Amino acid sequence: MNHASMKQFLLHTFFFLFTLQAHAQTKIVGNVTDTKGETLIGVNISLVGTYDGATSKANGDYSFTAYASDSATIKATYTGYTAQEKRIKLTGNELTVNFILKEKISDLKAVVISAGSFEASDEKKGTVLKALDIVTTAGSNGDNYSALKTLPGTQQTNEREGLFVRGGTGAETQTFIDGTWVKNAFSASIPDLGARGRFNPFIFKGTVFSAGGYSALYGQALSSAVILETIDLPERSSANVNLSTVGIGANVQTLSNNKKSSCGIGYNYTNLSPYFALVKQNVKYKTAPTVHQIDLNYRIKTSKTGILKWYGYLNTTHINIQRPNVDSRDYENPSKEYNDEYGVKNKNAYGNVSYKEYFNHGWKLNAGLSASYNQDDIELKILNSENNIVVDSNFSTRNWLKIANKNTLITSKVVIEKSLNNLNAIRFGAEYLYTTDANNVDLASAPTILVTFNNAQINDHYTALFAEGDIYITNELAGKIGVRGEYSYLLNTCNVAPRFSAAYKLSKAGQLSVAYGMFYQKPDYTYLMQNQQLHFMKADHYILNYQFQPKDRLLRLEAYYKNYMSLIKKNTIPTSNGNGYAKGVELFYRDKKSIKGIDFWISYSYIDSKRNFLNYIRAVQPDFVANHVGSLVFKKFWTKRMFGINGTYTFSSGRPYINYNTSNPNNPNADASTFMTDRTMVYHNIGLSANYLKTIGKAFTVFVVSVNNPFGFKQLYGYNFASKDLNGDGQLYSKPITPAAKQFVFIGMFMSWGIDRSQEAIDNNL
Repeated sequence: MNHASMKQFLLHTFFFLFTLQAHAQTKIVGNVTDTKGETLIGVNISLVGTYDGATSKANGDYSFTAYASDSATIKATYTGYTAQEKRIKLTGNELTVNFILKEKISDLKAVVISAGSFEASDEKKGTVLKALDIVTTAGSNGDNYSALKTLPGTQQTNEREGLFVRGGTGAETQTFIDGTWVKNAFSASIPDLGARGRFNPFIFKGTVFSAGGYSALYGQALSSAVILETIDLPERSSANVNLSTVGIGANVQTLSNNKKSSCGIGYNYTNLSPYFALVKQNVKYKTAPTVHQIDLNYRIKTSKTGILKWYGYLNTTHINIQRPNVDSRDYENPSKEYNDEYGVKNKNAYGNVSYKEYFNHGWKLNAGLSASYNQDDIELKILNSENNIVVDSNFSTRNWLKIANKNTLITSKVVIEKSLNNLNAIRFGAEYLYTTDANNVDLASAPTILVTFNNAQINDHYTALFAEGDIYITNELAGKIGVRGEYSYLLNTCNVAPRFSAAYKLSKAGQLSVAYGMFYQKPDYTYLMQNQQLHFMKADHYILNYQFQPKDRLLRLEAYYKNYMSLIKKNTIPTSNGNGYAKGVELFYRDKKSIKGIDFWISYSYIDSKRNFLNYIRAVQPDFVANHVGSLVFKKFWTKRMFGINGTYTFSSGRPYINYNTSNPNNPNADASTFMTDRTMVYHNIGLSANYLKTIGKAFTVFVVSVNNPFGFKQLYGYNFASKDLNGDGQLYSKPITPAAKQFVFIGMFMSWGIDRSQEAIDNNL
């Protein structure tokens, strides 16, 4: 081919290719929005396998020319959104392709269901109280449950055992550790003096306080649940020693060289005799509260994602008090006034094994096994001024009474969870509980009412199946649906309890949540020993919650309604004919930002509650419920001086009580109009504490001084009335129920080797 021919060939080829390319050009235009119709700017749109594409403009429009022919795949991608692909036909004519992108569901952006629960852990949003918060909340004296009383929904029932929440009794709040139920969460107590929790806050990495509407994974709590999760492996080996006005203690934690296992042992001795010798008490302690406790733990990583944990303790407690007896024959002559002596010796043992493992394809296993034993040996005496047993016909049925209460609990639980796309998950499992409750009364001097309990014992096998699903529709909308089936061998009854909750994100920091659920609980064993035909007590919970959480602030508003059914009525024999309701509104506000260097929170609860249960002759506000309860807590820490102060103020309106001089609930013909209409005085309390952090040698040391009720506010919880009019003046003698002392002062020193909590204290504004 000559030069002219070659030139002509190339020219023809060029025009052919140009014509072919011009024929294959297709202009593609469109618009990109999200599911709400909002414009998305900067979205990448391209033909898969080519360099043809564009990005969306300020109005969401895009356009580009495609040089391919036939079919192609066009794709839109945008950070934070799920990519979308469409199959198109390129014909050379202008083509319109619009995209509507769905936002990816992210645990950093997704709404969190908050109705009914306060959560505190490293993994959860909405953190409220961590371990340092609990031990540094003035007035709590390092007790989990006392610190929880600064949150809305709780009552200031400091003369009783248990946490009273939203119209429920203390027995209707249950504690769970690593998923399994703890039957004896409170230490041995004396009537009218209350009790502390048994557990050290620092053994837990997470705490959930649910005032209602909790997960289907938990049961046998009619009103509230305290859900605790123990820590995993410690960061390093450590040793701790504490010395205080109430006792001494020490513990050691050892981390293996390969950092895959650890073990620990601790001992604490509490004896309030020296303190009571210095600070006058309103009651006479023959034996001041004395406690010995040994704690043991072992943890081992079974794989990269699995861990096996064991925690247990042995505890003994001895308390013996004397106080005036309200049934004394001659109240005008103190020399003839008799004393009640109440002594209790408690033995308590608890052990918990838990196993957690993650498997392939999003599967997770949580398994737990726990066992506990509790024995209370109670001795009641009526003594004269010479401390001799009273020989008097008025007291012949109870001048010396011995009671032995024993209970055993074995629990096992398995939860299997499957993680799905976009934070969705399903979990299901089973739970088994074996309980024994035994009661032995010395019949030599027992009242008739107690003869029924002599050598009585009841056993129960309780089983439950549950399933629950997390449903994330978008980052703004999520729900949780669950159901729990329960069966009691003792009651021969099966229950089905549905649970539902949902949350909608209104803004970046605000969200709305709702919850509904059915909750069941077995009656107390003291009633089951008299009548095993009782039913499960039942409560329906309805909750509406608004939460606003910008940085370093948290505002919660919550309204609720609870309907109680099948509560216990104390007739000739107990029945399940009681009922009641509780409804209210609550406010919680925490702020670490508005006042420089100060962390504070405010809580307020209003409740309207009535019950017709136990020996009540009509539906009335229970004697453990105050209509208005509030708290103000503040914390200030000076980093340069490593010094902090904390304060707590709590308020409670008066609570109703049975005034036996105006009404008699044991008399069906009594005037019901005056029953439970009297109120105690308004309750005020202030707690103040100071903390100083210093390194002594190699030991991180904390010095703590705290005082409860420093201004000596008069506090009255109710009255104890005589059982009959022994003076013949038409009035029953009574004595007020008050704290054991006006003030309580605590001074302590805590030394740690291997762990320096200075930065943790600073970060948490100790």
